[in-house]
Amino acid sequence: MNFLHITLHVKNLEKSLAFYQGVLGLPITRRSPGERGPVFLGETGKPTVELIGETEAPAFSGFSVGFEVESLEDATKKLEAAGYPKIRGPISPSPQTAFSFFKDPDGVEIQLVESKR
Repeated sequence: MNFLHITLHVKNLEKSLAFYQGVLGLPITRRSPGERGPVFLGETGKPTVELIGETEAPAFSGFSVGFEVESLEDATKKLEAAGYPKIRGPISPSPQTAFSFFKDPDGVEIQLVESKR
């Protein structure tokens, strides 16, 4: 398992971009069209920061930590067997990607991502 990205749900995407890109110097590696993003920042091939603009306060912790897994189905079974039920997903924004969300023991949102290559 590899650390993939951290997602931050932000109230003002452009202000957050000004900080992460402008102040910290993280390059944009991928940006979806629209005012909400998502926007991924960091070095290609390394863990990134994902920013998602929200119109309201997030309904959950406000961030999630993403991990790439070989099989989303197998990883889901493993977490559920250990007593960590899925909180949402699977979500497949493209044919190449699927992900689901869980919570760690402290309530931090964990995103498991399967890249279908």
